[in-house]
Amino acid sequence: MTDPVSPTLGPLRAEFAPLPNPVIIFNKSHSGSRVLAELMTAGGVFMGAHCNESGDSLDMLDLVTFLVGKYYPDYSRLWAANSPADEELASLVRSSFQGHFEGYDRQAAMPWGWKLCETTYILPVLDYLFPQAKFIHLIRDGRDVAFCDHHGPSDAWWRKIYFNTDRIQTLHGMRLTGPAYRRRSPVFNALHWMNSVTVGMNFGMMLRERYLEVRYEELCGNFVPVAQRVLEFAGAPDPEAAMRRMEPKVHATSVGKFRRHSRRDVRQVMEIIKPLLLSLGYLREDPERPSWSLWHSAIADKLTDRLRQSRRRK
Repeated sequence: MTDPVSPTLGPLRAEFAPLPNPVIIFNKSHSGSRVLAELMTAGGVFMGAHCNESGDSLDMLDLVTFLVGKYYPDYSRLWAANSPADEELASLVRSSFQGHFEGYDRQAAMPWGWKLCETTYILPVLDYLFPQAKFIHLIRDGRDVAFCDHHGPSDAWWRKIYFNTDRIQTLHGMRLTGPAYRRRSPVFNALHWMNSVTVGMNFGMMLRERYLEVRYEELCGNFVPVAQRVLEFAGAPDPEAAMRRMEPKVHATSVGKFRRHSRRDVRQVMEIIKPLLLSLGYLREDPERPSWSLWHSAIADKLTDRLRQSRRRK
């Protein structure tokens, strides 16, 4: 069974076919992906002509912004054979990669890729454009990420990033505004982390052997073997030089920093992300015990259950 030919993306995929397969790094912001970007560059992987201080590709940012704003979470319109070609998107894809490739030696077929956190939300499009691309998903303990402020869901684009929809206006009575975010940023950051990691994993699992998960804590605490695995996966031409250069720069000082914050704040974060922390292994067991209140007791559960069953019989 062959992939459907997208009216918009099909011609672009053909144009990009002569290029080496890219390696694409994505993650929730403040997960430590700068280390991976620097590792790739040190290993001889071209990571883009225009990057910010965190190693994010600025050329890819416009493309991600457009795709998330116009299409995410439903990219089906791009695959439909009878849909008109999106010329604006096609033009943006070409200009984004043109900027990204400034200084890139195509004749040498140098390994290439990029890092940008919100790339997470356009993985289906990238998988279509580059059918053999490799994807690296960096995951960090959500309790630590929750205490790293970023950007709140104060506009339509960021609401999609947080909640997969721009139609949401409030959550649990909280306004989705800048001041509301700054007032309860750990809660909003926890929601952001949970959605980013879940979306990234769900898309990533469909990529099978072309998807690699890396834990930030393992990268910091066991650098050489983890870095070697990442560089081998990426096809970096000079992994030994990359590890020699990067090993002195990597420290685990920020791992577990959530412990410096109040129990109240950590508890609020845990109320949101505990199931995902357990499934990822960041918690070995559920630290929470049932409430001692009568309303949450086993007696109340049994009485309520009996009452419901008696009503059903009637």
